[in-house]
Amino acid sequence: MKSILQADKPFGGKVVVLGGDFRQILPVVLKASRQDIVHATINSSPLWNFCCVMKLTKNMRLQSFSSPSNVDEIKEFGDWILNVGNGDVGEDNDGEASIEIPDDMLIGDSEDAPEFLLMR
Repeated sequence: MKSILQADKPFGGKVVVLGGDFRQILPVVLKASRQDIVHATINSSPLWNFCCVMKLTKNMRLQSFSSPSNVDEIKEFGDWILNVGNGDVGEDNDGEASIEIPDDMLIGDSEDAPEFLLMR
């Protein structure tokens, strides 16, 4: 079967899947202002009009834990981090905000700290 590219459509009419969380990593634009960096994101591109956004709605990490207490902790953390990303935690802001992390989500100064957190 012959593949025919459609020159009048983005990517020749082929389906392209982009994955990730736009809130996590912004593009690197050397010596750019904050506005320039935001303007460089994919959703500011003319290609965005041809995109179909699909959202993952099920936390698959929760499926791998057998202990109900672990599931509850991970779900609570997942919900909190999503609320941070959505701007639902903290006060209204202009793009910069201080967010208080709940004490139960912090690893304090302790001799019991996991090995990977210890300075080498």
